[in-house]
Amino acid sequence: MSELMKMHPTKTHTNQATIFHISYKGHVYHIPKSVAEKYEDKTKTASRVLPEDIFAMIEKKYTKAGVLLRGTRHRAGLTQVEMAKKIKVTQADLSKMENGTRSIGKVIAKRIQKIFRVNYRYFL
Repeated sequence: MSELMKMHPTKTHTNQATIFHISYKGHVYHIPKSVAEKYEDKTKTASRVLPEDIFAMIEKKYTKAGVLLRGTRHRAGLTQVEMAKKIKVTQADLSKMENGTRSIGKVIAKRIQKIFRVNYRYFL
């Protein structure tokens, strides 16, 4: 594991009941229950949602970099406006990056690395 990932500070959420902690392909993701419920397969009768099902649908809709960017923002407890100011982009551009309609780019990825101490290559 890189030094940047080891040193990444995490901010705990005040309401842990609304966050799913999902381990998928060696990574732990913190997904709000409201987001996970959007991707729940309503046709299944099982009471459990599998990580593979959630991630398959999320990866179809969003880019991997966008999902990681949104996760980084949520982990830091920031709104889009707050994070946009920190990485020196507009809120509209941040939204487009999170939704996969705008690439993040190396310059912005390096700003994210500097501020949030995550490897910039994850966002490319």
